[in-house]
Formats: sequence, C-alpha cells, structure tokens
Amino acid sequence: MSFVSPEFALLCLLFFPAYWSLAHQPRAQRCLLIACAYALYATWVPLFAVVLAVYSTVIWALGRWMQRAASARLPVALGLWLAGSFLFSLKYYEFVRETFQAILQHTGFVSLLPVLNWVAPVGVSFFTFQAVSYLVMVGRAPTLARSWPDVLLFLSFWPTLFAGPIWRAEQFFAQTDRQRPARRVGSPRQGWLALYLIALGLVQKVVLASWLSAQVVDPVYKSPDQYASVSLAAAMLGYSLQIFLDFAGYTLIVTGLALLLGYRLPVNFRQPYLARNLSDFWTRWHVSLSSFIRDYIYIPLGGNRLGWGRTQLNVLSGMLISGLWHGANWTFVVWGLLHGLGVVVQNMAKRWGMPAWPRWAAQILTFVFVSVAWVFFRADSLPHAIQMLQGLWLSPAGFWLPEQLPWWGLLCVSALVFGLSPWALSLQRLSVACLARLGSWGSAVLLALLLFAVLYGAPEGVPSFIYYRF
Repeated sequence: MSFVSPEFALLCLLFFPAYWSLAHQPRAQRCLLIACAYALYATWVPLFAVVLAVYSTVIWALGRWMQRAASARLPVALGLWLAGSFLFSLKYYEFVRETFQAILQHTGFVSLLPVLNWVAPVGVSFFTFQAVSYLVMVGRAPTLARSWPDVLLFLSFWPTLFAGPIWRAEQFFAQTDRQRPARRVGSPRQGWLALYLIALGLVQKVVLASWLSAQVVDPVYKSPDQYASVSLAAAMLGYSLQIFLDFAGYTLIVTGLALLLGYRLPVNFRQPYLARNLSDFWTRWHVSLSSFIRDYIYIPLGGNRLGWGRTQLNVLSGMLISGLWHGANWTFVVWGLLHGLGVVVQNMAKRWGMPAWPRWAAQILTFVFVSVAWVFFRADSLPHAIQMLQGLWLSPAGFWLPEQLPWWGLLCVSALVFGLSPWALSLQRLSVACLARLGSWGSAVLLALLLFAVLYGAPEGVPSFIYYRF
C-alpha cells in the first residue's frame, strides 16, 4: 500500500487516534505500532512480513549472543555475514550469475550456477543497513542489546520501512528511551510542521514529480531516437527534477508522519542542487545513505588516514558500493563510478591548488555533471544510456522540434525548484507560523483546499515512488 493512496489516508484516520490514546501505555502503543507495521508490509506480499519477522528475530538473537559472550567478535562477524548474504542472495545473485555466464560464453565454458527466482522484499536494502547499524552498535557496547519487541519495532518502523531514511540504531533508541514526558515518543511532535511537510511532500510527489514523469521523462526515455537533441537534454533536466521531487517528497511525507508518531527522522535532503561540488552534493543528497557509507565503509577501509592515493581508492570503493546498493545493474555501477571519479578529480584539483570557481559557475557545473550521471541511473541498460547521450550531439530526429514537449510546464517546474530552494527553510518557518495562527479550523480548510488541488492535478491511479525499487 502506497503512502499516497486513498486507502492509506483512510487507515491513518483510524490509526492515529487509537495510537495517541495509548500515549500513557507505552507497551500497548508499541505493540500497536509493530502490528500495524507488519500489516502494512503484508499488503504488498504477505510472505514479506514473515521474512521480516524472521530476519528481525535473527538480528535480535545475535544481539543477545553478543551481550552474553565473552567476546562479541564472532557474533558480530556472523551477523554481518548473514546480513550481507541475505541481501546478496535476494538482490544481486542473478546479476552475478548472468554476468558470470556471459563471461564464460566467450571462453567455451558453461556456468553451472542455478537460477533463483526470488523476489526481494520491498525496502530490503534499507532494513538491511539498519540491521548492520544495530549489530555494530551492540558489538561495540554489548550492554546496549535490546529486547525482541524493540528490535521488531526498529526494523519495521513503518514510515521508514519502504524507502528510508536509513535509521541508525543509536539514533532510534535514543528517542524511544527518553523519559521526560515532553520529549517522549508516542504523542505528536510539532504538529503544524508535520502537516506542512506532508502537504508539501504530496505536492512535490503526486503533482510535480508525476507530471514530469508522464509528460517529459518517460516518453523520451522510452523512444529516444524519436526525439530531437534539445528534447533529450530537456528529459535529462526533467529526470533530475523528477527524482529529487519524488524522493524528497517521499521523505517529507514520512518525516511528517513520524512526527505525528512522536519520532524525529534523520535529515535526508539539504537542497542538493545548490551544491558547489560533488562532495558538497553528497552532504545534501540522501544524507542517511551517504553518511552510512562514510561511517561503515569508507572509514573502516582507512578513510583518509593511509595517504592520499589510498584515500581516493576508498572514495571510489564507497561510491561503487553506493551505486550497487541502488540495484543489480551495470547502469548503477557506472553511476557510482562516475560520482567516485568525479570526487577524485575534484580532490586532485584541490591538491594541485586550482582556484575555486565562482559560486554560480560551480553550482551549474555540479548540476550538469549530476544530471549526466542520472542518465545511467534512469536508463534500462548501458546501451540505452549511451543512446541518450549520443542523441545530444546527433539525434535522428534532428536538433530542435518545439512541439515535442510541454516546454512552458518544464520551465515553470524548473523555476519553482531552483528559485525556491535557497529559501526553503525560510518558507517552511513562515508557512508553519501561518498554520499556527490560522488555528485548527482555518488550517483544516486550507489543507482541505490543498488536498483537492493535489487530487485535481494528480494523474490517474496511485503513483509509485522511485526509491521503492531499492
């Protein structure tokens, strides 16, 4: 069930009053939250809920083992191996098998690896990384091992279950362990902010991102040979805007929902298209993933402690893993490699003392690079991505056909994103203050009007989120 479906909205009207009524009964409230999370997960495929429950139980048992063992090294190593093997077998085995088979065909040998027709559970990459954070936390301090219900709740927390942000175990349990009534989870926090974030997220995802997908991006990527060079460039711009509005919109919605539950999610976006270089971009885009890669992969590999050359190798390794995390396809490998090489080139320029570019020029160059890399992220295959890029210089349809795309609509969405991004926090504070001044009835009328506008501007059906695939 999607977070933007009418069914989910109706269920929220039933769930939240029941949840808030249990604010003074934490155990009952936690049980309700876990039960609803598993019920929501089962609406995709019932077996997914069973898999998640067994997986969470194994992670909990490993934590208990660490708590009781003289040394936590063995259970930590076993847990990390199990988590990695679980993710690999569900998400990457077929990719490796097909790649291995293609290589062997050129040598005259035949691969004997069996075909595994498994369907990866929704959000498997997200809850696997969360499980890793729990295993590492308990491995470092075994006394921090949690109860079975706590681990079930952590790995099934429904606002973040499907597409993040990626929780760290210590961040999550720091909130659940608070004793002060004003800061305890279970009651809504910053309600006006929560409503603002949900409303803004719906506009970004349901209206803007869906329009870009249907009117600009999907038609061009489906048949790039039928579109002129300028139209191909417009589709690249459109996808850069679409994936931001889609994923950032999703994050806003779940952040608002989590606030209504009494939880504060980690920050996942900081206006990434204002970045002045690629390193800056990765402190703004999907922050929960980039910080996870930094703390659990880049730093353990040596970080910047083993010399300049090794540092660049660690950067490349981290970005390649980031690419593969998104999917088992060579397009994601190339996407991660491009970002890794871009950061290495940036570090080389800094090492050689090259002067910094003006802010506006640096932002444009960074956005262009990111947009070109997004082509590989969006394309179905490497030949598909190369066809898109080749068409920028030489398209069978020519250079410019003004009737191919809704140019004014694309221009308006672009102006909204780039024009309002520098003022996002100021607009948020102003909007929240206005909602508070309007009061309950005035805000209800305003939000109802906005909801009708969203429904009017939304496409038919329930739009899916891009990051649900990962």
